[in-house]
Amino acid sequence: MAKKAIWPLIGTNLESNTTILRYNYSSLTTPYSVIDFHMETHHREIKKEQKVLDGNFDKKNYVSERIWSPAQDGQNIPVSLVYRKDTERSASTPLLLYGYGSYGYTIDPCFSSLRLSLLDRGFIFAIAHVRGGQYLGRSWYEDGKLLKKTKYF
Repeated sequence: MAKKAIWPLIGTNLESNTTILRYNYSSLTTPYSVIDFHMETHHREIKKEQKVLDGNFDKKNYVSERIWSPAQDGQNIPVSLVYRKDTERSASTPLLLYGYGSYGYTIDPCFSSLRLSLLDRGFIFAIAHVRGGQYLGRSWYEDGKLLKKTKYF
């Protein structure tokens, strides 16, 4: 089942006696945002959202999801995708695949205005979360190094 990739992080909450939790949020379709969550009402208030210089940008025009791609050894590799809603997903659709997995570094699936030009021209952008990073934890990192590393790209 595909799920939307999101990355909320607890923000700076200097007041300890409050019913508001501030957090930071970004996804492949949503620019970096600062949001206040009102714990009593469950209401979310966007305090700040990164501006996108393209005046035609509307995050509702884009879709993000995570799929799983089987590796030769049977492990499923998580892949984050982003594309325009009107882009057909087929074998003939152009796709730009990015992947990095080394030294435990994880490529977070977050927003970048730099890829909007490709998306608006019908590309799918994919991030393969290959072993060697820690996207799925420490064992994911350990399985991508030394004698366990069977493929390089």
